[in-house]
Amino acid sequence: MRANAARALPAGRSAIAESVIERRNVIAICVALFLFTFLIYWGLGARSTTYPHQVSQANNLLHGHLDFLPQYTVHPENLERSMFDGTSYCYAPGDPQIPTVPNVRVTSDCKTYMQYSFGPVFVALPGVAVFGMDFNQTLLSVLIGALTAPIVFLIAGKFSSKRGTQLLLTALMMFGTIFWFAASNGGVWYFAHTTATFFIFAAIYFAISKPNPVFAGAMLGAAFLCRPTMLATGLFFVVSFIPLWLKRPEDNGGRWGVNLQPIVGFAAGLAPFLAIEGVVNYLRFSSPLETGYGYMEPANQDFQQPLFPHGIFDVRYTAKHAAVMLEAMPVFGGSPPDCGSCAAVVPSNNGMAIWATTPAFLLAMFTGVNHRRVSRIGAGLVAAACAFILFRAISQAWESDLATTSLPLGVQLLPFWLMIGAAVFFSLRNRDLLIAACWAAIIPTGLIIFFFAATGWAQFGYRYGLDFTPFLWLLVAKHIGDKLKPWHVALILAAIAVNFMGVMWIYHFDPNHVGGLDWVAMGDRFG
Repeated sequence: MRANAARALPAGRSAIAESVIERRNVIAICVALFLFTFLIYWGLGARSTTYPHQVSQANNLLHGHLDFLPQYTVHPENLERSMFDGTSYCYAPGDPQIPTVPNVRVTSDCKTYMQYSFGPVFVALPGVAVFGMDFNQTLLSVLIGALTAPIVFLIAGKFSSKRGTQLLLTALMMFGTIFWFAASNGGVWYFAHTTATFFIFAAIYFAISKPNPVFAGAMLGAAFLCRPTMLATGLFFVVSFIPLWLKRPEDNGGRWGVNLQPIVGFAAGLAPFLAIEGVVNYLRFSSPLETGYGYMEPANQDFQQPLFPHGIFDVRYTAKHAAVMLEAMPVFGGSPPDCGSCAAVVPSNNGMAIWATTPAFLLAMFTGVNHRRVSRIGAGLVAAACAFILFRAISQAWESDLATTSLPLGVQLLPFWLMIGAAVFFSLRNRDLLIAACWAAIIPTGLIIFFFAATGWAQFGYRYGLDFTPFLWLLVAKHIGDKLKPWHVALILAAIAVNFMGVMWIYHFDPNHVGGLDWVAMGDRFG
């Protein structure tokens, strides 16, 4: 017995030593991923923005104002304004925009507010407190973006035990999606997207890697403070935490039951952030549910009314969102300046389809679909739809009739909807909680976005899709797992190549190459 114990002791020490080494390796990789991502995002990114609205709001807040005062605001001429005087939409006396508004109200109590949530403002507060109005919002955005990389890597470890696959999945999210473009921009919209994505990945980590309902709820709340639409992703956590809050008969005396502790914990983590949002909204607009969109300038200006034919939110806006999210392509055949007769492929500032900027996301629709015939037929239909959309866009270069071809009822998009339906069906039939949870986040979040009047305006890719991109990435990670195939690698590398080209076109090449827009200045202006 003593001999056996003697032999067991070194083995135990060896296991402990291996665990320590593994932990150190993981920490080293996380640090390296942060540094590498930061260097790439900063080195190839915008490095500054003329729309640092969150820094301006933080500076005004530090001076005791929830509204904007010109002396505390960076580039006040660029503000996307929400105007309110305690009663209704208004303008201050002498405002040059007064002639653009029908039945205008001019009041001396009219104040200018930011129409966006305060989450990114709170993130920027420490930097503004130290550096004031000179604080670089793009630098902070890049830091937050780079901090996302280690979290993504740790989550990837939940799906694959192979280090190479974990790193490849991390590269897919950090460099193969428009998160790269957004985090490198730092402007008002993109900073909100960056912070929301960081917090939602932190929430996912505390849901599936280190389950903790309190922390998951808090991180979801922080994401909600950055982008209100992120609250719709809450169903992901409701579903993924089922093993914690649902008591099964075999474990509960033969009866189904509910364990309240994780539910209360999740609500306790989320509630303070909901309260903060409500208080800030009430102090600004006299209603906890008014974020500022109801009093935003574009929706009230006469010349911008065609952009809001059915108000700010309406189900009839769904079709144009679907067209951007699934059909928008780059511009083929343009001739950049100083290029002679050469043709170019450049990003469209009106948006690009999610599968065009991240081809690997096509895998998400097939995750968990374990019926070979359905998968094969679905893959053929989706490939045909993509080919039709792509060739229709390419044909614009030679003014072909195909460029204007329109199929009735948007039939070209039907394969996408069918495969999403199939993915949901199989996730429920197979009782796969993770897949079901992902679609429970993606679908309602997408529907809320689809009801909004704007589709993102000047952008690379479909920026609203960033609200559910982390869950598409989860589906791809689960699809690949430990069974990485060469065509998986090809799709991921293609996604990285597309996003690299988009970043280079917009931030480094002649701005006139992209529709005459200066993307660094205008890429975060309209939406």
